[in-house]
Amino acid sequence: MFGISTDLHRRYLQETAAGGATADLLWSSAMDQQMGLVLDGQAQPHGVQHNLPPEAAYRDLAVATTCEPLFTLSRDRSAPAGTPGEIAALIKSDPDRFRGRVVVPDIETNGLGFLAMLRWSLEEPEFDKFLHVLSSCSPRAVGSAPALVSAMSEGAQLVLNVLGSYSLRALSADPALFIAPTAKPSIGVSRVAFIPRRAANPEAASAFLAYMISPPGQAALGEAGLFPITAPQPHPVAPIPLDDRFARLLDPATRTALLTRWRAALGRPTNSPGGTQ
Repeated sequence: MFGISTDLHRRYLQETAAGGATADLLWSSAMDQQMGLVLDGQAQPHGVQHNLPPEAAYRDLAVATTCEPLFTLSRDRSAPAGTPGEIAALIKSDPDRFRGRVVVPDIETNGLGFLAMLRWSLEEPEFDKFLHVLSSCSPRAVGSAPALVSAMSEGAQLVLNVLGSYSLRALSADPALFIAPTAKPSIGVSRVAFIPRRAANPEAASAFLAYMISPPGQAALGEAGLFPITAPQPHPVAPIPLDDRFARLLDPATRTALLTRWRAALGRPTNSPGGTQ
């Protein structure tokens, strides 16, 4: 999924650089890439009337069409492991059990994993403790949601920040797996849509966007296995809001600092190039 969203983003930038008309509508699960473009002035008003929650719309420029929770998959139905503090406490309670058996999205290649970890780093008071404990248990980092789920079948005890759709399919396939309980709502990530400033057919894009957030469009998204923004959530979720505060999630210094800490926690060179920036 990250590769697809990255290619989509790259193609849009190429279209923009070429100076002509661009795609009519840009819709992607890479929230930070989408909002980066919107905050950079790349979106035009969509003109769609809606009753979405305030956190699901940015002015008249962008909307969240889905809201999908990120879960921790566990083999223990009772041990809280949804927040950084809960995860750190659980690992410390039995280090031998978890050593080498905690799997995380590799935030250097997994965009949603990066966004979730960045959100934790800014909002969770026990993030430093979590990162220290995570480092001590020799975590395994993988690049995609399917690889995260596969890790559970290969003997992992905890897998962090798995998309809800993949989590539910994993539970259906293996009754020994559980969504870890947590005292706080799970992070909710969204597929964000906006009409580019140089869209070739903005009226058509507006009509399609209106459909996506209408009851029939939301039902179609649900039938496709997504999490419609207007549907009741089966688990408590705290969506990442589309508002002016999103800019702090895009700050280059903040993102670079997280990558440096991440590389140190995984025993990687802290000055290596690349990463999800």
